[in-house]
Amino acid sequence: MSEKPFWEGKTLMEIQNLDKRVKVTMENGDVFIGKLVRRSRDADGMCSLSMQLDAHRTYLHVFSAESFDTQPVIPSYVDTVELLDDPEYERIDDIHDVCKGDIFVATNGDRFSVAAVDDDDKTDSTLAVIIQAENTNYHTWMFNSNFAYALRPKPKLPDKPGLWFDKYDVVWCFDGDSLRPLRGAITGEWDIYKDTWGIRATTSFAPFRPAKVVEDA
Repeated sequence: MSEKPFWEGKTLMEIQNLDKRVKVTMENGDVFIGKLVRRSRDADGMCSLSMQLDAHRTYLHVFSAESFDTQPVIPSYVDTVELLDDPEYERIDDIHDVCKGDIFVATNGDRFSVAAVDDDDKTDSTLAVIIQAENTNYHTWMFNSNFAYALRPKPKLPDKPGLWFDKYDVVWCFDGDSLRPLRGAITGEWDIYKDTWGIRATTSFAPFRPAKVVEDA
């Protein structure tokens, strides 16, 4: 996997448009996590992206460039700047574990939806990705050397006891350990199926969302 920084080759504006949290590691070992905000030009006329550190509007200068259309540099006191993954995604480092529908993260930080996988391909192009979001039928094969890692959306499963809708709008009852689907949409007689499902066995019905109970006045 390439160790190329996510921001290398990007303009200051492209970094800002990612709108993601970053982890900044200083040369002295201190670590700061947060979002980067655009700052006005400094005394040297440079544009910058900085991280607000406290409520008193103390800022940590992270990137600077001659303009927002040019590539930035980091100051000498900053060791690394890393893009933090969304906690709702599972990170996949092995290219052969990537599946259709995962998110291909390139070595330059760009992200694409995976459209096809060919593990038997001997041209060093295992994954095809969608380049044009408006045309999901158009995809191109990426060289494996462009692969940094992939992200897979974590299924949204019930996390507390109660009633939950699955992706098909079927109501399930979760007791904190297992799930039972409710029936009655057809018969009109609501009861619980005898069979129970372990929480991990219900990922194919995800995402789940809480079902609100309406009481009669």
